[in-house]
Amino acid sequence: RPLLETKTMDLKLCWVLATVALVSDAGVLRASRIAPSRYILSNPGRCGRPSRQSVRFGDMAGKVDKSSFVQTEMRRAAMKLHTRDQSKEGEQEKQKPISQWEMKKESVLRFLVDSKVIHSTLDRLVSEYPELSKLDEASSRIDRVPAIDVDIANIVKENPELEVPAPGADAVEYAQKLEQLAQESRPAFICHFYNTHFAHAAGGRMIGKLISDRLFDGETLEFYKYGGAEPKELLEQVRVEIDNLANGWGPDERQMCVEETANAFKGAGTVLKNLK
Repeated sequence: RPLLETKTMDLKLCWVLATVALVSDAGVLRASRIAPSRYILSNPGRCGRPSRQSVRFGDMAGKVDKSSFVQTEMRRAAMKLHTRDQSKEGEQEKQKPISQWEMKKESVLRFLVDSKVIHSTLDRLVSEYPELSKLDEASSRIDRVPAIDVDIANIVKENPELEVPAPGADAVEYAQKLEQLAQESRPAFICHFYNTHFAHAAGGRMIGKLISDRLFDGETLEFYKYGGAEPKELLEQVRVEIDNLANGWGPDERQMCVEETANAFKGAGTVLKNLK
């Protein structure tokens, strides 16, 4: 049985992505507390050892800068998309575990193809505007498209009965929305850019663990690897450049960025629903 009904899919999937920003009353939650094995896999024995790294929205380097736009205003907006059992700041209802997602290799292929549409669009757009050149440079090492290409090729090679699907209509529509945002509101676009990359590097890797254990004998997809580098360090460079951009924004532009958070999570949900 699917985890969620289609008509409520976008918002309901936000709780998965919201794991990128878990914070307890006492401070940062450890990754081992983000997604206990009972929520990740039907068989908790296959979950493996959790990462000992801490993750916090806008705080991948373990330092909090109270003057940081990402670590303050953007983080507060993201925290509202937590479930109430994850954080006292959360406003979403508790959802069922992702262990109930009925994954198949075909669905992973669709997920990867749609992810490529989104990531390639984000990366291309950030390279097209001169004022984003430093962000483009800082984000070059978190480019996921080459890794996605490798995963797609490997899956099809090892499963010749499978064919690479065409991109889904929802992913194409979301990519078109990103094009429009980049033209009309750079701050709103930046919200999607940061949240997409951060969600994948943090909470998304829990989904990657589920995929690898269920379908690929524990082999991690390249999509979830960063060439041996620590994502938290790579994303810290991105966070700094976004803060530099935000320092030049007025109050209205900052508000545009913050108000786009829910839409960014919904956009990611259009890709994740391939895995349900």
